[in-house]
Amino acid sequence: MFNSDQGRDLISPEDYSSLLAASPYVPFLEPLPFEMRAKVFEMVKSENIEYRYINGSCEDRAHFLCLLLRKEGIFTGKIWNFAPARFSLLSDELFNIPDPFGISETTNWGYHVAPYFTAYNEEGAVETLVIDQSFNPEGLILQEEWLERMNCPKSLYLLTDVDCYLFNSLDGFLEENTEKPLGQYYPPTYLPSIITGNFWYLNVGDDYVQRGLAINDLALRIHEGKGSFDNKEWVFLEQLLTNFDWLVNYTFLPKPVDLSNKTNDALMQFYNERYIHWSNRLWELFN
Repeated sequence: MFNSDQGRDLISPEDYSSLLAASPYVPFLEPLPFEMRAKVFEMVKSENIEYRYINGSCEDRAHFLCLLLRKEGIFTGKIWNFAPARFSLLSDELFNIPDPFGISETTNWGYHVAPYFTAYNEEGAVETLVIDQSFNPEGLILQEEWLERMNCPKSLYLLTDVDCYLFNSLDGFLEENTEKPLGQYYPPTYLPSIITGNFWYLNVGDDYVQRGLAINDLALRIHEGKGSFDNKEWVFLEQLLTNFDWLVNYTFLPKPVDLSNKTNDALMQFYNERYIHWSNRLWELFN
């Protein structure tokens, strides 16, 4: 179910009820022994997933890690945290996240997701632990601390099973024919980006995960190579890094006029190599 650490009274009953209408299955996770905690994180680190580009693709990192651990017999779920702007028409509040890696300025998130599992601590108590190197590159993080990092008491968090890849929003439901009224009601041509409570799953052949992971790799390749670009190119690329969707578009649109053929070819070759790498890893996890 949806939860608010600060109490349900901070959220309108209408908002809360609408979210509960289609809440997905919450998995039961058997707690792991204490000594497994370090082993889980070592498996995560060994994949060298790029986590320093925090502008997007958290759902792809989370999904890959859940599949990785499931392959090793370690069962996880996903923890989602939603900013008020994503579940209420009365708020425009987003998560305001300073970039700890200096790649971009402060980033605004409407939601965030990461894998979680349960394990015993040294005293024998069960803890819920989140895997999120964007917040803690060197270890696991307690669920309570993970939520606090987003500094938003009015947020709602939700626990789901691994297969929930991404959620539906109202703005995904557009009326195709707005000419005919439904009684006295004219369907809107645009609906707000408010979550519906429904999640959707990946289909066979979908490549969202490997594409997102490769884009994260590309972002770091651009950031770390800034001294190798001329001024005009770097102005363009630095701006590109500020918006995840712009970076996605760059990978399939024609070459930008601000980049030389040499630079563009090198970046696209790098992206394609990383895309193949992650595609191969996903194939291995399913076979």
